[in-house]
Amino acid sequence: MAVNRTRNKAITLRMTAEELALFQSQFEKSEAKNQTDFVLQLLDEKPIVVNHELSEVLAELKRQGNNLNQIAKQLNQGTPFGEASKCVMNECWVTYRKILEMK
Repeated sequence: MAVNRTRNKAITLRMTAEELALFQSQFEKSEAKNQTDFVLQLLDEKPIVVNHELSEVLAELKRQGNNLNQIAKQLNQGTPFGEASKCVMNECWVTYRKILEMK
C-alpha cells in the first residue's frame, strides 16, 4: 500500500553565512536525496530530551563554582582548609553524583 507523502507545508529558516555553510557541509556528507530528507533524518535520529531538573542543577553548580573559587583563593593565600570548605566540597560531590544519576 502506497503512503501519501504529499508535502504541502513549508518552513522558512534564516541563517548566517556560517550557519548555512555548516548546514550545506553536513548535508553534502549525508546520503539524503534532498534537504527535506536530510532534515527529516535529523529529526528521526535525535530525540529531544527535556530535563526540568537540569536548570536547578546548573544553578547549584554555579553557586558551588563560586564557592570553590573562594576556597582556592583562600588556599593560595595560605589559609588552612576549614570546616566551611569541607562542607562546600561535600555539596559539590552530592551535586556531581546527581548529575551522574541523570545520565
